[in-house]
Amino acid sequence: MIYLFQKYLIIIENMKETADNISHICQNCGADLDGNYCKVCGQKSDAAYERSVFSILGHFFEELFTWDSRFFLSVKYLFLKPGHLTHEYISGRHMKYVSPLKMFLFTSFILFFIMIKSEPDQYRSLVTEGSGDNFMGELILEEEETSGVSKELFIEGFNNQFNDNITLYIFAVMLVFSVLLKIIYLPKKYYYSEHVVFTLHFFTFILWCFLLGVAAQDLGEGAIFILIYLLPSIYLFAALKKVYHKTLWKAVLVSMFMTMSYCILITMWIFGTVYLSAVRAV
Repeated sequence: MIYLFQKYLIIIENMKETADNISHICQNCGADLDGNYCKVCGQKSDAAYERSVFSILGHFFEELFTWDSRFFLSVKYLFLKPGHLTHEYISGRHMKYVSPLKMFLFTSFILFFIMIKSEPDQYRSLVTEGSGDNFMGELILEEEETSGVSKELFIEGFNNQFNDNITLYIFAVMLVFSVLLKIIYLPKKYYYSEHVVFTLHFFTFILWCFLLGVAAQDLGEGAIFILIYLLPSIYLFAALKKVYHKTLWKAVLVSMFMTMSYCILITMWIFGTVYLSAVRAV
């Protein structure tokens, strides 16, 4: 019994020494730490232990006016290595990459700027140019008939609502997505901020897919389906496997549920934006 107790004390002591050694090593570049910042790469010494959502916001404002090769490195890994950026970020390696929030906001700005500039009259693209079974066009026309205002005023109001709020509505979708991740991985005791980082990186990729979808509109509905539903589903599986799972079958099970959730949420975002824009056009 005394022998076991002595072994226990030795193990505890070794764990403390390991923790002390890790705390004196920069998690970004591996250099020895001496102070609050790494002298080699400049990252904060406690970056690996910053797990709150507020720390993510802090990194965003720190980098708001910083623009260098980190962006291109981040975009490369975002496309070529699903889940890599999230794994790096939650492991404490921040300095080499653009923060998740900054990357998402920049991408959303580019996407919606191009969408609005390429087609500022969303009413015309959804109603006038719609053909065949155009559910969204019919929904808009129904709301227009019951609005009690002139066609010109309704179109102006619809376009303003659509262009002003489409970015805002996607944040609601992302919130639900991150909460679902939290619920699924509740037994593993991940910090919620880690799910937020994963969500930001995943939806940044989604926005790039939407950007490609805008450019590929003339290729037909098949190309749109691949870019908005099929490709993100494959990407999501690979990202979940990289960040959360060591075994393949667990990643497959979670990926099936999250893929279904993503398809539902992204469809709700598209149709919800159209519906709310029509309802609030007056």
